[in-house]
Amino acid sequence: MDSRAFIAILISLVTIFAYEEFVLKRLYPPREKQPVAQPSALATPAQMTAPSRPVLNGPVRTAPGEAGTVRGPEHVVEVETPLYRARVSSVGGRLTSFKLLHYRETAGPKSPPLEMVRRSQGQPFPLGLAIRRGTEVSYDAALNYRIEAPPENVLEPGQSATVTLTAPGANGLTLTKTLVFAADSYAFQFRARVDGDLGKLSAFGVELSEELGTVEGYRNASALEAEVNGKTVSEAQSNLASGVAPLSGQITYAGFGDRYFLAALLPRNPSQGILEMGLDGAQAVALLWFPVSGGATAQADLTAYLGPKKLDELEAVNSRLRDSINFGWAAMIAVPFVHALNFFHRFAPNYGVDIILLTIAIRLLLLPVSLKSQRSMLKMQRLAPQVERLREKHKDDQQRLNREMMDLYRRNHVSPLGGCLPTLLQLPIFIGLYEALLNAVELRHAPFILWIHDLSAPECLTIPHMPALPFTSCGGIPVLVLLMGLSAFVQQRMAPQPVDPSQQRMMTWMPLAFTLLFLNFPSGLTLYYFFTNLLGVVQQYVLNREFQQAASVAT
Repeated sequence: MDSRAFIAILISLVTIFAYEEFVLKRLYPPREKQPVAQPSALATPAQMTAPSRPVLNGPVRTAPGEAGTVRGPEHVVEVETPLYRARVSSVGGRLTSFKLLHYRETAGPKSPPLEMVRRSQGQPFPLGLAIRRGTEVSYDAALNYRIEAPPENVLEPGQSATVTLTAPGANGLTLTKTLVFAADSYAFQFRARVDGDLGKLSAFGVELSEELGTVEGYRNASALEAEVNGKTVSEAQSNLASGVAPLSGQITYAGFGDRYFLAALLPRNPSQGILEMGLDGAQAVALLWFPVSGGATAQADLTAYLGPKKLDELEAVNSRLRDSINFGWAAMIAVPFVHALNFFHRFAPNYGVDIILLTIAIRLLLLPVSLKSQRSMLKMQRLAPQVERLREKHKDDQQRLNREMMDLYRRNHVSPLGGCLPTLLQLPIFIGLYEALLNAVELRHAPFILWIHDLSAPECLTIPHMPALPFTSCGGIPVLVLLMGLSAFVQQRMAPQPVDPSQQRMMTWMPLAFTLLFLNFPSGLTLYYFFTNLLGVVQQYVLNREFQQAASVAT
């Protein structure tokens, strides 16, 4: 890799690191336990600043989670599939648990399955219903629904289970929720229906809620995510605390997501609706409002997705869901890389090996332009003594110097821009691969070899009682990072050196700068860069031998 590529990629890395370190930390502050606000009535969901809410058939709760407002004992239905274990409660007709059986809370071997239902203490669970009469809004948090389903449902592949919940509400209304779980998908069908005299109802809504803040993983935080009128929306906890205006139009999906997982509602027949967002105490709320057109029934058919941000899983539900993965502007490059990574995983069930195979494939793809660039740089290095003589001879005449240098390059069939094309290609590829490896849920907690147990986290060979390195959490030796830095140094020494002494000094320090940056980068990215350096060293060695033999023949 020539000096321009090193400099350009270093600038890109510094920019990415600064964005992750400073911008994201401001947008997604660490999760803090907030004091519970005093109860107050709610005029509209956009004013969700108090944890207590009106209920459909009871008084306003005087304290969050007050049991006295619930009429009758609680009944629970559990549904277990090969992918998840869900629990539905009769109290409020809510989804109280949804654990992903193939994903763990942490990388620890005894870590429990990942819980997708995250809520603040005393706050309602998700999948609540709301009814609006003018400016008055009522919620079903304290209703005790009647459940029609066996208490325990164990589904085999291809099977499904239906859970129906019914409750009488105020003013003669009847509320019904129907959840249809499938064994082969993280998505389930959710139907909300209101029956009765709807003349005074202006709208009814479905609510999804979650406690936001930092979560386990490399620079990971949850936020409210949605797509309305074809535009993606991401609102961090700090934005919701400041107040976010409702969005109206066609809602494709709305919910909450972090770097690797998504909990969202998707209207099955997208139509005009209103998405209101806010904070209810420490809990973030996304409320999808649907108009009521009169008659005796109002109904909303939705798909609920609670699962990993895995491309094939998301696209199987709705192709627009893949936009919930934050690949940034590099999505058009990162998405094929993720698909390629999964393709290699069919043959090598180790994502570290898959990264190496992807590195080889990218190197082969760029080989023609890379060889052309390196040969051009070697030819320019041979002409360096003549260039220096021209600089000395025409140091007072810049225009003459430029003409003489261009004539020298032309006579020797050398293009001074020959090394630029590979640099331009490498930059978007590098950034696209960075986004792919950073956001691919496949790498979360994915082991490679020996001490590398998580390709999505910074690498470190832990040494007992060794203090953490400065600016890192590594209490040991980052072996892979050091090998990557060493390989970058070897490649830099083998490559043609810049004529400018200042550039030479900068290139000498470049491997050290890369090493320091990669201390906090995911080990999957470090593995890619280490292996591409090794391939670069081999390629540079072959080219150097080729030019040495050509020079001896010419002599």
